[in-house]
Amino acid sequence: MNIEQLKEKAQTLIREAHLFVKAITGDEPAAYVNEEESISFIVKCMNQWMALIEKDEVFSFDPIDIQLIDLTKYTALTTKTQQIYPNFEHLMHFGDVEVQQWIKDNDCNSNDLSDLQSIYNDNYIDLWMQSHPMYNNEEVYGYAEGWAMIWPEEDTPMQWDENLTFKYQIGLQYEPFIDIYFNKKQNKYICIERNT
Repeated sequence: MNIEQLKEKAQTLIREAHLFVKAITGDEPAAYVNEEESISFIVKCMNQWMALIEKDEVFSFDPIDIQLIDLTKYTALTTKTQQIYPNFEHLMHFGDVEVQQWIKDNDCNSNDLSDLQSIYNDNYIDLWMQSHPMYNNEEVYGYAEGWAMIWPEEDTPMQWDENLTFKYQIGLQYEPFIDIYFNKKQNKYICIERNT
């Protein structure tokens, strides 16, 4: 498939993400960030304040009483929306019947990352990177929803697991990046530390 065909197939899979950016006077804060604190990120989620907390080098995402936090130490954040194309592997995995047939015609398996990477389209990769906050992250502290990154250490991308819902990627200004997923089966949040 050429870039125009891939772009057309991606249209139904484009997702809206909410980018966390510095709030200005008059904005109602949607989140707070201070990557120097053990509670590095606080966000309003489902009418409840939740916090990304690091304790003994382990991250968790838990409810918090925001009245107990000294918010003067934090940068207030608001959100802006941005559409994100699926990355190539997600497009191949979740793509329609024609995409699946094209994968088979190339002797590839839509559930195998290394197979999919063997048929990369560089022009599509460029298009995806232009839309993704990981690559356009100036003044962006994280994002909610949309498409998660696929990391080199993953054998199977986490968004391929129907029990997991991607919620946030935090820390676009400084590493580590933290991916937060909600496990529907276990009814709990999981945090995964990522480093480039």
